[in-house]
Order: sequence, then structure tokens, then C-alpha cells
Amino acid sequence: MKKNLMILALFLFTIGIASISSCKKDDTDDDKDDDSNLTELEKAQKDYKDNFLSTKATGLSWTGAVAGCGAGDIDAAVRNNVITRINYFRRLVGLPDNVTLNSSQNQKCQEGALYMAANKTITHYPSTSGSCYTDGAYASANHGNVAISYGGGSSELGGNHSTSAVSGYVEDPGPNNTVVGHRHWILAPTLSAMGTGSVFSAAQNNFSANVLMWGDNLNGEALATDKYVAYPPNGYIPSSLLYPRWSFSIPSANFNNATVTLKDQNGATINANVIEKITFMGKPDSRIVWEPAGIITNTDAEYTVTVSGIGGAAQTSYTYTVKSFRVEQTAKRTSGNEVVREFLSL
Repeated sequence: MKKNLMILALFLFTIGIASISSCKKDDTDDDKDDDSNLTELEKAQKDYKDNFLSTKATGLSWTGAVAGCGAGDIDAAVRNNVITRINYFRRLVGLPDNVTLNSSQNQKCQEGALYMAANKTITHYPSTSGSCYTDGAYASANHGNVAISYGGGSSELGGNHSTSAVSGYVEDPGPNNTVVGHRHWILAPTLSAMGTGSVFSAAQNNFSANVLMWGDNLNGEALATDKYVAYPPNGYIPSSLLYPRWSFSIPSANFNNATVTLKDQNGATINANVIEKITFMGKPDSRIVWEPAGIITNTDAEYTVTVSGIGGAAQTSYTYTVKSFRVEQTAKRTSGNEVVREFLSL
């Protein structure tokens, strides 16, 4: 009898040890998925790694061809990465990060991108006389962001398709994009969904194109009256995404008399060359755009921005702090590689 009791006690003790070990393992696993213990900087670093670097543009697996006007399709994972990167940028500036993929628009976007490749052009108004014209090509190009590139490759900086194009739209470089319209369609507060299509043709000097369609998808929640959209934003941002053009927007505000004051972390004033003031009642927003001088991207840095003289908003003046943390560039162009990338403003 005593022997049986000892065996039973040993069995129960062993089960208890196993249960404790199991609980410890589960607790550890839970901690790995819990970001609550991370600092704001650590959260920003993790988000950049998980949702920007992980969506790096590579191949498309495009099934179409310029010859024969085959719009084809691209890999579903590529499209999902496009939406992930769009939501990353929206989360970065404090907007809802719940934009979804409008699958009914994807085919139109593929046709729009094919039109660009077939005609080696970039336009918001495809012509019925152009090669590979379709009504879908016109609809997507006329209600979307458009980008092309040639002479490069299918990499993040070489091509201008999929997620690489998303970053390009937010950067909005070049003399034709001073109003940063591409950026502000992606960062439109009411944006709820997007369709996307891309092509890449090695036979045409590595020509790539992207169409990101936002038309009919501006039915999300409006921006609260005391909020704004700034890029770069209030808070942490990777240094690689600290683009030369900065902007501040509030829907329906008046920036005609607005000014920008910019100071570094030591309190020294930095010249902020205002290049655009856009004031209108429509979508996506009114905004002011400037190009600061002497911005540092090779080390951590902070910049205090004050936008004053705003009309038609909850406040006439807003002040916020951009906190840049240093990261390595995700890709580098090789010397002598002449890459042409274009973004057409609407």
C-alpha cells in the first residue's frame, strides 16, 4: 500500500513539474510577441524591420508581356507587400493603418502599367490611339499614382514597381512633384483601399511601371479636427526615409499666409525653403511643402517644426518634433548604372 502511494506521489510530482515547465515556456513565448515593454524608439525600429524592410521590392513574377498586350498578373505576395508598406507609412504619420487591397481594381492597374510599358511613356491620360489601350488602363491612370523607370533593374532602387514605387510616391522627388501629390494621396486620411498593378520588361531596357489606384476608395474616417498629417512625422522615423521634401497638411485649411520654422536639437535655426502652398476644399488635403537645408541622415537627430499662420484649422500654429534614428540604406545603386525614375503628379 505504501509503495503504491509513493508511486502515485512521484507521478503527481512529475506531472506538476511538466505543467510548470509548460507554463514557463508559454509565458516566454507570450513575452516575445508583446511589444508593451519596448520603448517608443524600439517599437519604431521593430516596425521598420518588420513592415518596411521585409517588403523590399525584388521580382514581380509578372505573367504578362508587352508583345500581344498581355496585362497578365503579378504574385499575390507582391500585392500584399504593397498594402503592408502603404499601411507602414500611414502608421508612421499617425493615420489609421487599415487600408485594404481593392481586388476589383487590380486588373485595371495591370492594364494601366502595361500601357506605360507598351508606349514607353508616363501619363494620367492614356490615348485610345496608343498601344495596348483599354478603358481599364485609362481609369487606373486617371485615378491613381503612376511611376515608371528604365535602365535599372527589378531591385528596390533600380525598378519603379510594387513597393519601390510606394516609397517613391512618398518621397515625391523631381521638379514636377513639388506639390507632393503622390504622397498625400497615400496619406489621405479617408483612404480605405487601393488597387495596384506593376510590370517589368527586361527586353525594353529594364522598363518597369506601376499604377496605384486610389479612385473610389476615399470613404474612410475623416481626420479629427485637432489633428494634422506631417511628413516626416511627429515622433520617430528611420533616417533612410527622411526625404528632402517635408510637408504638413490639414484638410480644408488655408496655408496662404503660413510660415515654417525649423530648429535642430541644439536650438539652431535651419532654413526651411517653402516651395508650395496648396489651399483647396477638396481631397485629399490642403498643405504646405518645404525643403530644409542641412538635414542629417548619417546619425540620430531631432528637429522641431513650427507651422504658423494657418487659417481654417483648429489652431493657427502647430509644433512637433521629428526624431530621426540612423539606419543603413536598404539598397545601393552601382556606379555607372544610369537609372531613370519618373513620378507623374496629378
